[in-house]
Amino acid sequence: MKSSQLKGKKLVVLGGAANESTLVKRAQELGIYVIVADYYKDISLSPAKAYADEAWDVNWTDVDEMVRLCRAHGIDGVIAGYSEVKIDYLIRICEALGLPCYCTKEQLEITRNKRKFKEECRKCGVPVVVEYDDVNAVSKYPVIVKPVDRAGSIGVGIAHNHEELVLAYDNAMEKSYTKDVIIEEYITAQKIDAYYLVDQGRISLLTSNDVIMAANNSSSRVVQSCWLYPHRRLDVFSEKVDSTLRMMIQDMGIQYGCIFFSGFIDEKQNYTFFECGFRLEGAHQYNYTYNRGDVNFLDVFISHALTGGIECVEANPQKRSDLKLVVVNIYAKAGKIGAISGEDAICAMDDCSLAMIKANLGDNCKDDEAILTKVAMFEFNHESPDVLADDVDKAYSVFTCLDTDGNDMVYDRVDSMQIRHWWD
Repeated sequence: MKSSQLKGKKLVVLGGAANESTLVKRAQELGIYVIVADYYKDISLSPAKAYADEAWDVNWTDVDEMVRLCRAHGIDGVIAGYSEVKIDYLIRICEALGLPCYCTKEQLEITRNKRKFKEECRKCGVPVVVEYDDVNAVSKYPVIVKPVDRAGSIGVGIAHNHEELVLAYDNAMEKSYTKDVIIEEYITAQKIDAYYLVDQGRISLLTSNDVIMAANNSSSRVVQSCWLYPHRRLDVFSEKVDSTLRMMIQDMGIQYGCIFFSGFIDEKQNYTFFECGFRLEGAHQYNYTYNRGDVNFLDVFISHALTGGIECVEANPQKRSDLKLVVVNIYAKAGKIGAISGEDAICAMDDCSLAMIKANLGDNCKDDEAILTKVAMFEFNHESPDVLADDVDKAYSVFTCLDTDGNDMVYDRVDSMQIRHWWD
């Protein structure tokens, strides 16, 4: 990256969660002065502040105060990463300040609202998951129930009968900002994700993955234990849905940024999609994309926030087209976290490109919803599936998460044999 164009500029990051620490560190590597805005004063609740050059103890939803502070400090750009709510406020703040913002209100609404997303899909010929109009229209169980306007599996529930459906519906409605809920057929097919890069309207498929769901999920949870890059049926994907997804991106008028689509591929190799996100996503695979010979897409968001374009973002000239990535997600059983260890040992492994702890000691973890508390995530890059499988086994052997009574809290561990033969 031509970081000389960004060096010395001031960037404000909305939010100080563990995810945001990646933005802070990358921006600093580029010579940027980084400020984290978050009302949590406790570093354990706002860990990105520990890495920032400066921290503002302010609620980033207070647009007037954010605008005042940005003007007073001569801020060059504002950025938000991993939440549609933050993107919403990013748009408002940037509009008030006259600063670049990669996303418009209209684009955010389509990509954050699952119902409007599916309307756009149908308009562009993208296949979607079957949905039901209301609780009385459901004719087949199980079904999955979601707020139309929340991400990160917040408010998601799975119902096996009408009684469970009513409870799941009420819970999703409570979590919905707009008080709108969608009921969909519960799909057991292979989950996939596709992540596109857009530069001045030019679209390229940046990454794709397959998802290994937790073995303990049965039909009551949607815990994703592992993401494997790339998607093993890219040939089928390119043939069947790539063109319609590109058409959808064009129809939304997207010019810059990254957008991901989540869906399924069934045994007949048919795809259906259920949501998307026009933002950074939680897999943090930016090191993988750069190591493979593409761009570090954190640079895309950082550069656009500061310059209004991404001309200074450069791809890695060293191509490793056969590079693969395994992302391991650690979720917790019910209990109170008493000890977490192993991060440093995993971070020191040759193939590790990310080691992140997302929970804190003393956190009370529950198991009464479809998604569980995420404790940590680890990433490994290599061309060989066998090496990646060995990396995962080693990571599991050194990582521990114990409750206050010393019991193992790790909900699921992926069988590494799946990784060894995934791309066969």
